Amino acid sequence: MPIIADDTAEASEEELLRYVTAYIAASNALGDAIIILKRLEADTVDESEMLSLMIQRRKVEDDYARNERSFLAVNTAQLAMNPPSQEEVNAIILLAAEVAQLTVDKADAATVISLATEIADRFNQIKD
Repeated sequence: MPIIADDTAEASEEELLRYVTAYIAASNALGDAIIILKRLEADTVDESEMLSLMIQRRKVEDDYARNERSFLAVNTAQLAMNPPSQEEVNAIILLAAEVAQLTVDKADAATVISLATEIADRFNQIKD
């Protein structure tokens, strides 16, 4: 079982690398999801659908900001972390790749929102 580090000084170099990798993958994916949702909003003519997309985008933006705050808090010893396993990191990376592919393919909001939520949830499991 991995240690729960009180701060980054107690984590091994490998644990820190996995944590940073998970953070970068999650942040990039959530950023991509925000861009996709903004694009979908711009292309929507139905007012209620646009409002729904805006609300969902704001949720993804909140997840992005929460992940950023958590990362900074861990790095300043204000929050403990549970270093992710390589399998957890790989899962986030695979989900991030799916979001990246949606920036190329025609994306639908439900898929983007589902992936973004799963990525944010997985990253949030890393912190204590």
